[in-house]
Amino acid sequence: MTLQTDLLWLFFSLIISALIYPFVINLLYRFQFREKIRTSGPKTHMAKLGTPTMGGIGFFIVTLVINLIFNFSYSQTALVLFVFLIAGIYGFIEDWFKAYSKSKLREDLRIEVYQVFSKSDTRWGFYKLLLVPWNLFREFARVVGSNKSNTNVRLKSHYKFLMHLALGIFVAFWVYFKLGWSTMDVPFLGEIELGIIYPLFITVFFVFTLNAVAITDGIDGLLTGVTLQILIVYWIIAIILGYFSLSLFIAILFGSLIIYLYFNVFPARVFMGDIGSYALASALFMIPLLMRVEFLIFITHALCLFDGGVSGILQQLSVKFRGKRIFKMAPIHHHFEVLGWHESKVTIRFWVVQIVLSLLGLLLFFYL
Repeated sequence: MTLQTDLLWLFFSLIISALIYPFVINLLYRFQFREKIRTSGPKTHMAKLGTPTMGGIGFFIVTLVINLIFNFSYSQTALVLFVFLIAGIYGFIEDWFKAYSKSKLREDLRIEVYQVFSKSDTRWGFYKLLLVPWNLFREFARVVGSNKSNTNVRLKSHYKFLMHLALGIFVAFWVYFKLGWSTMDVPFLGEIELGIIYPLFITVFFVFTLNAVAITDGIDGLLTGVTLQILIVYWIIAIILGYFSLSLFIAILFGSLIIYLYFNVFPARVFMGDIGSYALASALFMIPLLMRVEFLIFITHALCLFDGGVSGILQQLSVKFRGKRIFKMAPIHHHFEVLGWHESKVTIRFWVVQIVLSLLGLLLFFYL
């Protein structure tokens, strides 16, 4: 009965999304929410210039609204919906800055601060002292990924890192202090007590997963197809474990994503933007976490974790310490494009890899 109910809601979400997506795409074209293509990326991507971004706002709103009205559960969906919402808002903020890149807020604040602190040498010295921790943090963020050359993006990496870190800390705080979780089930080993290491692990793992999944959204249809395959695994697990509200959340998200994928496969009519990729990443992390099968993220999400996370880090470290690249371009999905693969070939091959990882994750679930 649960599966039947889930399928009914899946088709309800699918129909609602099918009705609103043409309107969403036209709206994005009208208000010039166009994708800015990196000149340093694969040359074939220059043909995508002008394709509207922020298309993820469609499945984000449909999933959020339907669940809030019909599937709100304090014990199962409240936390995932909150994190889904905040992550989507973060993504919207980043997309907004990317789309317009004309905010003068930074300059206005600097003028106001200068007027206050420049009135005396003592105030100015105190102001410079206050900036020491911030400058140290900016330098750290620059080393791990800030891109000074990307002058069109006002929202720098250290600002984004702070937002992601804050959300990760909130998730870790909630599960450790509010829910009292400090253990993790590992296949063949059983339950392992991590103690205070658990919230630290969750914080770091959440931030890493959020960014890795978002970066995987680099070619038409890739992340959406991978996400659908991951969701099927946790849909099955949710039903087996009796997390019926979570299974319904997955079904609603699944239905909406099917329609988005229709418009996102090559050649894409719309890109999901950060509002979509962050929302999906947060859901993909929170669903297994709330079912206490978080270890499976290492398996089912391995493609995203390597493509959007590990490959880029390895590339930067290799260039820094060896003076040469490991891949022709990072993330690794661009590596295959530079080798001459058509992006549709890359997408389908990655989907095949994800099928294997999803099946492996489902198999290991029975050994937790």
